[in-house]
Amino acid sequence: MRSVIALFMASLKAQYEYRLNFWLDTLINGANLFSDFLLMAFLMLSFKEIGGWSLGEIAIIYSIVEMGWGIFRFFGEGLHRFEELMVTGRFDLLLIRPMNTVKQLLLERIDFRRLGVVVEALAVAVFGFTASRIDFGDMWLAYISLVFFSTVMTFEINIILAAIAFWTVRNSDIIVLAFYSTRTAAMYPAHIYGPVLKNVLTFIVPLASVAYFPVGYLTGRITSIIALISPVLGVTALLPVTVLIWKLGLKHYASTGT
Repeated sequence: MRSVIALFMASLKAQYEYRLNFWLDTLINGANLFSDFLLMAFLMLSFKEIGGWSLGEIAIIYSIVEMGWGIFRFFGEGLHRFEELMVTGRFDLLLIRPMNTVKQLLLERIDFRRLGVVVEALAVAVFGFTASRIDFGDMWLAYISLVFFSTVMTFEINIILAAIAFWTVRNSDIIVLAFYSTRTAAMYPAHIYGPVLKNVLTFIVPLASVAYFPVGYLTGRITSIIALISPVLGVTALLPVTVLIWKLGLKHYASTGT
């Protein structure tokens, strides 16, 4: 824990050295993603609802997915930029230290500027509960639980995508294709898509399992109890896949460099 706290404080001091830049970056990080929600809101000014879902209800789905992403970027910048470790060969340093490599990646760089994303997602959630017929007083525990599962799911997916770099060295394009696009799609009700994309969001990159399906059940749009427990099922099913791919990648890794 002393090592964890030391690395945590080192990240904070390094990023807060230039305070104006720190706060501007934090604000811009939140504003960039908030613009995605504004685009959605302007779109729905004309359509009023999408697939039978109001803007407030979609805002709740959006906030769950986005909150998981924001918390991941807060702790997971090392995983997100894993390609750099592969290209430069700096991953070798992690292997000779007496600590799990994934833990080191999570502690290598804690990006406090991503708190802007978390605040933005929380603001959207407040709007969602205010604008919809869902009572936050009855739903706060369920919402927090879904944010937790969204965060774990995001970590699992990005560990898998990082591990791909053990074979490909560079993986930034794969992340854009496999995660960024599906994350954007998961902010909307999954049933508006065709069967292929809906199955991708349900079984391959199962972000719909942590937001759309449970919120659909809690709002009465989905009656199957499986929808309510889908976050547990999705996270549990993906965990052994994540561990397996990461361990296979470590065995395959033979170092690289400039």
